Amino acid sequence: MQRWLSRTSSLFSVRTHRRNWTQRAGGLVEAELPANPMLLLDEWLAAALQDGHIIERGFVLATSSAEEGPTARTVVCRDVCEDGSITFGTNPNSLKGRSLRDEPRCEAVFRWGTRQVRLRGTCAVDNDNTEEMFRTLPRPARVSLELLHPIGQGNDVSEAKHQELLADVEASSLDPQTPPATFTAYRITASTLEFYQSLREDFIVDRFLYVRDGAAWSPPVRLAG
Repeated sequence: MQRWLSRTSSLFSVRTHRRNWTQRAGGLVEAELPANPMLLLDEWLAAALQDGHIIERGFVLATSSAEEGPTARTVVCRDVCEDGSITFGTNPNSLKGRSLRDEPRCEAVFRWGTRQVRLRGTCAVDNDNTEEMFRTLPRPARVSLELLHPIGQGNDVSEAKHQELLADVEASSLDPQTPPATFTAYRITASTLEFYQSLREDFIVDRFLYVRDGAAWSPPVRLAG
């Protein structure tokens, strides 16, 4: 018999959340959607920040490679660009960095309550943006990246070393301005964006797909939920 560690006994919490969200968000109307989907993405990010979502700029980055297979993890969106791209920073030798080197096609999924955005595209290293992105990180984050550089992020570390690193970050007066080799900016250039919003208790939802057409975007198409 299945034993649950945590399970909702009803849809009450989901329904309550949807009612609260409905009071703040209206339905999507095709004629009112912007020609550039990045404007809508930026608007939804701002609304998520105002609504108090814990990681409003976090998104799940899904990658795949012949050696590693499909993998996914959460990263932080640093920039939403009008040209149809988003940026993030990571270690180029991490699993995601290696996967993107082998297969640059990827998908980014943002989720805030009953709103979701799926951005599919191609990812590449953005060397021109690496130093500036590094400098925008909080000082403790930059210090920690410097301390982790000789160890290698993702490598085994003892509990004692972990505690030592925590203490070193707290005690450090350094203010690094140059990124270590373990931090690089990446840019995902979108080929499609799909916006999903559910304001009801059924599956008749707002769902629109944008497809890139050269340097522009084709008009959004409403999809069945």
